[in-house]
Amino acid sequence: MDLSVSYDKTTKTITALVIVLILAVLASMWIGLKAAGTWLPLLFMAAVSFLSLIMPYGFSIKKYRIDHEALTICRPFGDKRFPLSSIASAAIIDPKLLRWSWRIWGSGGLFGWYGTFGNRHFGTMTWYRTRRDRAVLIATDKNKKLVLSPDDVEGFINAYEQFTGNTANQKL
Repeated sequence: MDLSVSYDKTTKTITALVIVLILAVLASMWIGLKAAGTWLPLLFMAAVSFLSLIMPYGFSIKKYRIDHEALTICRPFGDKRFPLSSIASAAIIDPKLLRWSWRIWGSGGLFGWYGTFGNRHFGTMTWYRTRRDRAVLIATDKNKKLVLSPDDVEGFINAYEQFTGNTANQKL
């Protein structure tokens, strides 16, 4: 079963601003270097800018898939699979509990919120989120915590219960 994701307003704004900023820098460099007659720095900056956008996009979340075998985080650069047998629990959590989280490694708004984050309440977590206004906490049997943000959190929990036979904690 595929579960959709969508960007929240903050993610859309951050992504748009970063793209506009990169284009503005490239345009100003092009104007300056055109007069100087050299193109090598511009080509270098264009390549760096391209990678600065394509890498975060490649790890962004496009959808979640849950079936009898695994929970899959679908991404352009390769899916991340978690066997259902390794998932200990799932629960809808109040997004306010994640408000004071800090990013250890990953993206903090450019094409989503993903990577390693931490806070006092949950400790270290791996986020696979596109929005900050909804959250599902997945705990694995190895004490790893995943935070997801499907558009339909109740539908995700229902799918989890259907495919695992486990009852999820409805709210934390």
